[in-house]
Amino acid sequence: MRSEQRCLLIGNSRWHWAERSRSGSWSYSHSQPEPSLLTDSASLCSWAAVGRVPDDSVLSPDSRLCLDAIPLRDMPPWLGIDRALAAWGAWDLSAGTGPLMVVDAGTVLSLTRVTGDGGFHGGWLAAGFRLQLLAMAEGTEALSVPDEWNEDLCDGMSFPRTPCSAMRRGVLESLAGLIVRAQELDPSSLWLCGGDAPLLVQSLRNQGLALNHAPDLVMQTMVKLVSPVQDRSALDQPLNRL
Repeated sequence: MRSEQRCLLIGNSRWHWAERSRSGSWSYSHSQPEPSLLTDSASLCSWAAVGRVPDDSVLSPDSRLCLDAIPLRDMPPWLGIDRALAAWGAWDLSAGTGPLMVVDAGTVLSLTRVTGDGGFHGGWLAAGFRLQLLAMAEGTEALSVPDEWNEDLCDGMSFPRTPCSAMRRGVLESLAGLIVRAQELDPSSLWLCGGDAPLLVQSLRNQGLALNHAPDLVMQTMVKLVSPVQDRSALDQPLNRL
């Protein structure tokens, strides 16, 4: 009987978990940052961080996954480990069939280009969906943070009449437009992951882009890297190709 195991990625605004049940299957979830969740460190087989690690953390330095464990070629030392995991994971799942463009729609929307032989080839960074909304609310007197981030995204209108819906629609269009422009410059195979990816899928599809939506790409890749070779095949999951 296999014992339960967990992997953790400490993000900028959320914590991302991979949990292995006693049956051997992995599931993926997300939570708000909460140090009390780290009390059971015995089952934590690996962790990584792009966000702040809690003070007096029980996380063991020996189980930390760092950039040198990811076989993405030509990585600069400043690259976030979440970007590296997404980039190499997409290339690995594509079986090296050609260059890729990997978009991780998180706190920051990152766009990472990967060469056909699995090397880092630059990219773009932009404030993500929630970060743009917060910036507008904090930088103005008249605008406020929407009560619901995603509900009634744009009032079903191309040009919404309410401020919150107008903010959401404007940010959505700005992020989608950035991705479309990147595809115009480099029409490589497009991969999309991250918590805000579902907001972008429909908009990108409406603009004629074919994409691979891999919701758990980052954590799936992390698990694959720390799992024994004989267990890795079970981690490959069907993708939503749109």
